[in-house]
Amino acid sequence: MPAVANQDKNAILMYQFPRASTIPSASPFALKLETYFRMAGIKYESDLTGKFSKNGKIPWVVIDGQPLGDTAFITEYVNKKYNIDLDKNLSELDKSMAHSYRKMLEENTFWAAINYGRLVDNFPWLLKELGVPSALSWIAKLTVRRRLLKNMWGHGIGRHNGEEIQSIAMQDIKACAEFLDNKPFFMGDQPTSIDAVIFGFMAELIWFMPPDHWTIKLITEEYTNVVDYCERMKAKYWPDWDDNLKKTK
Repeated sequence: MPAVANQDKNAILMYQFPRASTIPSASPFALKLETYFRMAGIKYESDLTGKFSKNGKIPWVVIDGQPLGDTAFITEYVNKKYNIDLDKNLSELDKSMAHSYRKMLEENTFWAAINYGRLVDNFPWLLKELGVPSALSWIAKLTVRRRLLKNMWGHGIGRHNGEEIQSIAMQDIKACAEFLDNKPFFMGDQPTSIDAVIFGFMAELIWFMPPDHWTIKLITEEYTNVVDYCERMKAKYWPDWDDNLKKTK
């Protein structure tokens, strides 16, 4: 992929989906990465055209004129380039614990709660929220949704029925809520890199799911500590949250 020039040579150019009406991004990976940049004090710009990388992924970034994909590789590169370590006060055991939760959310909860809840059960709602014209909805159903179902089958989560998938997701959310407990941040009194991940995923399950979806009800009624946590993270790192929402008429 050829180098791409950003407007500000000192800023990272981040490609992601257009803003959503209730959350800055419909992608937990994009919300995670953008939150991480804010936590680390990294200067960045967002390209909201929804342009995919050469590998067909989003989000991705351009740093020093060169493209880089996968949020894990991006944060690793940025940490080295700018000498950033949000986890410097964590023990090796704590770092291992944080890694385990990140992998659970990205490799399991993402499929069981977010993808299944939006693209399988509530695809028409998602298309409407993303502003996809109704005339194109059938194309999206034949392409995007069909490809997702194939990917879910290959992943393994798609081999379960809906009730089983929900149970899997509920256990993930419970694990996050119980580990968080009443701590200000996920690993304790100070924010660390895992907070960008936890916030990125939990915020999606609270603020960008179909109305009355079970994830919203579960978290807001049984795991209010997660709601409080997301509100705390939003206040600290997203004071301009409302300015980064899609404007509705």
